[in-house]
Amino acid sequence: MPILFNKDIEEDAENFIKDFDADILTHPRAVDIEKFAEFYLGLTPEYNNLSHCGLILGRMVFNDTDRIPIYDAERQRAEYISASRGTVIIDNTIVDDEHRLRSTMGHEAGHWIYQQSYFYTDPNQLTFFDMIDRMGTACRKSDIEGGVGTKRTLSTDHDWLEHQAKYFSAAILMPREAMKVVCGDEAVRRNLTAEAPGLEEIFLANHVAEVFNVSVESARIRIKQLEYDFKPTMHNNPAIFTIGYPERVFSL
Repeated sequence: MPILFNKDIEEDAENFIKDFDADILTHPRAVDIEKFAEFYLGLTPEYNNLSHCGLILGRMVFNDTDRIPIYDAERQRAEYISASRGTVIIDNTIVDDEHRLRSTMGHEAGHWIYQQSYFYTDPNQLTFFDMIDRMGTACRKSDIEGGVGTKRTLSTDHDWLEHQAKYFSAAILMPREAMKVVCGDEAVRRNLTAEAPGLEEIFLANHVAEVFNVSVESARIRIKQLEYDFKPTMHNNPAIFTIGYPERVFSL
């Protein structure tokens, strides 16, 4: 199991972007993550029903196999399909949800980059054990989207595998240097504080989400990861407090 610090993943993602499309770091915009996965990493994207209820959002296949489970909606039963090493399978339920599709593709790319040696099996080696779990990942909704904003206990191999992939997805979709351009401008931060006290992070997260084509929640978490969040301050008028979104302002 490769043990990596978050700073190592940040540096790796930044180096990938420098080689893939360096202009993004100085002129921030959405990373073409599907192009990155298919044409830069050499993966083969496929789309299928990975479960009957949308529980599994993505699979990264590390070994040639005929034992990838899918759900046959027409026959309403589970089936197995064949898939070659380097196939990334995205669940059909998120094909039309661009933000979830992008985060899942980035997540599976992270698995491929960091964990090939962990999942690799020698096809010539005789084994008496069912190796289906070593063929590839089965990334659940909770692995990719769950636990946002909370610290996850990294105590098992699965915890580390999913943490690395999840962190890489954020780092490749919202690269550190590009985030510095968007979030680190002191003039912009002063203006936000002056014009929207108490709501700075909401406006900033919406702006980051628009620039990088990610969900607002993903943008909010990335802002906190890189410590671009705003420290709590008292409103100029202590009789005013805010909850939620800018349009929800309540007076005491």
